[in-house]
Amino acid sequence: MADTAIQRVQRLFVRHQPAIRAFALGLVGDFTLAEDVVQETFLTVSAKAADFRPDTNFVAWACTIARFKVLEVERGRRRFSTAAIESLAAAAPVEGFAEGRLERLLECIDKLPEKAREVVRLRYFSEHGLAEIAALLGRTAAGVNSTLVKAREALRHCVDGADGVVPAAGGGGSR
Repeated sequence: MADTAIQRVQRLFVRHQPAIRAFALGLVGDFTLAEDVVQETFLTVSAKAADFRPDTNFVAWACTIARFKVLEVERGRRRFSTAAIESLAAAAPVEGFAEGRLERLLECIDKLPEKAREVVRLRYFSEHGLAEIAALLGRTAAGVNSTLVKAREALRHCVDGADGVVPAAGGGGSR
Protein backbone atom coordinates (compact mmCIF):
# COMPACT_ATOMS: atom_id res chain seq x y z
CA MET A 1 0.00 0.00 0.00
CA ALA A 2 1.30 3.42 -0.92
CA ASP A 3 2.43 5.77 1.81
CA THR A 4 -0.01 8.66 2.22
CA ALA A 5 1.12 12.20 2.92
CA ILE A 6 -0.48 12.03 6.37
CA GLN A 7 1.33 8.80 7.26
CA ARG A 8 4.61 10.23 5.99
CA VAL A 9 4.43 13.43 8.07
CA GLN A 10 3.21 11.54 11.13
CA ARG A 11 6.19 9.16 10.91
CA LEU A 12 8.53 12.12 10.48
CA PHE A 13 6.89 13.84 13.44
CA VAL A 14 7.37 10.82 15.69
CA ARG A 15 11.00 10.52 14.60
CA HIS A 16 11.70 14.21 15.25
CA GLN A 17 9.40 14.72 18.22
CA PRO A 18 12.26 15.24 20.72
CA ALA A 19 13.59 18.16 18.67
CA ILE A 20 10.12 19.67 18.25
CA ARG A 21 9.39 19.24 21.97
CA ALA A 22 12.72 20.85 22.92
CA PHE A 23 11.98 23.75 20.57
CA ALA A 24 8.53 24.27 22.12
CA LEU A 25 9.90 23.95 25.64
CA GLY A 26 12.55 26.52 24.87
CA LEU A 27 9.83 28.96 23.87
CA VAL A 28 7.29 28.36 26.65
CA GLY A 29 9.55 27.24 29.51
CA ASP A 30 6.92 24.91 30.94
CA PHE A 31 6.97 21.14 30.35
CA THR A 32 3.19 20.65 30.51
CA LEU A 33 2.49 23.59 28.22
CA ALA A 34 5.22 22.46 25.82
CA GLU A 35 3.59 19.02 25.63
CA ASP A 36 0.25 20.69 24.79
CA VAL A 37 2.00 22.67 22.04
CA VAL A 38 3.57 19.46 20.69
CA GLN A 39 0.18 17.74 20.56
CA GLU A 40 -1.43 20.71 18.83
CA THR A 41 1.49 20.80 16.42
CA PHE A 42 1.02 17.11 15.63
CA LEU A 43 -2.66 17.70 14.83
CA THR A 44 -1.82 20.66 12.58
CA VAL A 45 1.04 18.82 10.86
CA SER A 46 -1.37 15.96 10.15
CA ALA A 47 -4.04 18.32 8.85
CA LYS A 48 -1.54 20.16 6.62
CA ALA A 49 0.29 17.03 5.45
CA ALA A 50 -0.42 17.82 1.81
CA ASP A 51 1.40 21.17 2.24
CA PHE A 52 4.69 19.53 3.25
CA ARG A 53 7.22 19.12 0.45
CA PRO A 54 9.36 16.00 1.03
CA ASP A 55 12.43 17.75 -0.41
CA THR A 56 12.39 20.34 2.42
CA ASN A 57 13.38 20.31 6.08
CA PHE A 58 10.61 18.64 8.08
CA VAL A 59 11.87 19.80 11.47
CA ALA A 60 12.00 23.42 10.34
CA TRP A 61 8.46 23.13 8.93
CA ALA A 62 7.10 21.50 12.11
CA CYS A 63 8.89 24.01 14.34
CA THR A 64 7.37 26.87 12.37
CA ILE A 65 3.96 25.39 13.08
CA ALA A 66 4.94 24.93 16.75
CA ARG A 67 6.00 28.58 16.91
CA PHE A 68 2.54 29.66 15.76
CA LYS A 69 0.96 27.33 18.33
CA VAL A 70 3.12 28.93 21.03
CA LEU A 71 1.97 32.36 19.89
CA GLU A 72 -1.66 31.23 20.22
CA VAL A 73 -1.04 29.83 23.71
CA GLU A 74 0.99 32.82 24.90
CA ARG A 75 -1.67 35.31 23.80
CA GLY A 76 -3.91 33.81 26.47
CA ARG A 77 -1.19 33.63 29.12
CA ARG A 78 0.46 37.02 28.47
CA ARG A 79 3.75 35.56 29.71
CA PHE A 80 5.95 36.43 26.72
CA SER A 81 5.39 39.10 24.13
CA THR A 82 5.15 38.14 20.48
CA ALA A 83 8.50 39.87 19.93
CA ALA A 84 10.14 37.79 22.68
CA ILE A 85 8.77 34.54 21.23
CA GLU A 86 9.88 35.51 17.73
CA SER A 87 13.33 36.41 19.05
CA LEU A 88 13.70 33.11 20.90
CA ALA A 89 12.40 31.15 17.92
CA ALA A 90 14.84 32.88 15.58
CA ALA A 91 17.73 32.16 17.94
CA ALA A 92 16.82 28.50 18.44
CA PRO A 93 18.84 26.21 16.20
CA VAL A 94 16.23 24.07 14.45
CA GLU A 95 18.71 21.64 12.89
CA GLY A 96 19.72 18.97 15.35
CA PHE A 97 18.13 20.66 18.36
CA ALA A 98 17.34 17.94 20.85
CA GLU A 99 16.28 17.69 24.47
CA GLY A 100 19.89 17.13 25.46
CA ARG A 101 20.82 20.54 24.06
CA LEU A 102 18.01 22.19 26.02
CA GLU A 103 19.18 20.53 29.23
CA ARG A 104 22.72 21.61 28.38
CA LEU A 105 21.51 25.18 27.81
CA LEU A 106 19.88 25.28 31.25
CA GLU A 107 23.08 23.91 32.82
CA CYS A 108 25.11 26.51 30.93
CA ILE A 109 22.88 29.33 32.15
CA ASP A 110 23.60 28.18 35.70
CA LYS A 111 27.34 28.37 34.96
CA LEU A 112 27.23 31.99 33.83
CA PRO A 113 28.70 34.60 36.18
CA GLU A 114 26.03 35.83 38.56
CA LYS A 115 25.47 39.24 36.90
CA ALA A 116 25.18 37.72 33.43
CA ARG A 117 22.86 34.98 34.68
CA GLU A 118 20.64 37.60 36.29
CA VAL A 119 20.47 39.66 33.08
CA VAL A 120 19.65 36.55 30.98
CA ARG A 121 16.89 35.52 33.36
CA LEU A 122 15.41 39.01 33.49
CA ARG A 123 15.46 39.25 29.70
CA TYR A 124 14.34 35.79 28.62
CA PHE A 125 12.46 34.35 31.58
CA SER A 126 10.83 37.50 32.97
CA GLU A 127 10.56 39.29 29.62
CA HIS A 128 11.97 42.63 30.71
CA GLY A 129 13.30 45.03 28.08
CA LEU A 130 16.83 46.44 28.12
CA ALA A 131 15.81 49.76 29.68
CA GLU A 132 13.77 47.99 32.32
CA ILE A 133 16.65 45.66 33.22
CA ALA A 134 19.04 48.61 33.33
CA ALA A 135 16.73 50.44 35.75
CA LEU A 136 16.29 47.34 37.93
CA LEU A 137 20.04 46.75 38.14
CA GLY A 138 21.21 50.36 38.21
CA ARG A 139 23.11 49.96 34.94
CA THR A 140 22.98 51.53 31.51
CA ALA A 141 20.99 49.92 28.70
CA ALA A 142 24.23 49.71 26.69
CA GLY A 143 25.89 47.84 29.55
CA VAL A 144 22.96 45.43 29.81
CA ASN A 145 23.03 44.87 26.05
CA SER A 146 26.77 44.21 26.16
CA THR A 147 26.27 41.66 28.93
CA LEU A 148 23.52 39.94 26.93
CA VAL A 149 25.68 39.76 23.81
CA LYS A 150 28.55 38.23 25.78
CA ALA A 151 26.21 35.88 27.67
CA ARG A 152 24.66 34.58 24.45
CA GLU A 153 28.11 33.96 23.01
CA ALA A 154 29.18 32.18 26.20
CA LEU A 155 26.03 30.05 26.11
CA ARG A 156 26.62 29.19 22.47
CA HIS A 157 30.17 28.03 23.29
CA CYS A 158 29.01 26.11 26.34
CA VAL A 159 26.12 24.34 24.60
CA ASP A 160 28.29 23.48 21.62
CA GLY A 161 30.68 21.70 23.95
CA ALA A 162 33.50 24.18 24.36
CA ASP A 163 35.25 23.70 27.70
CA GLY A 164 33.77 25.93 30.34
CA VAL A 165 31.82 29.09 29.83
CA VAL A 166 33.39 32.20 28.39
CA PRO A 167 33.08 34.93 31.05
CA ALA A 168 30.04 37.02 30.20
CA ALA A 169 29.78 39.50 33.04
CA GLY A 170 31.68 42.27 31.29
CA GLY A 171 30.16 45.46 29.97
CA GLY A 172 28.95 46.55 33.38
CA GLY A 173 27.96 50.03 32.29
CA SER A 174 27.22 51.31 35.81
CA ARG A 175 25.63 54.70 36.08
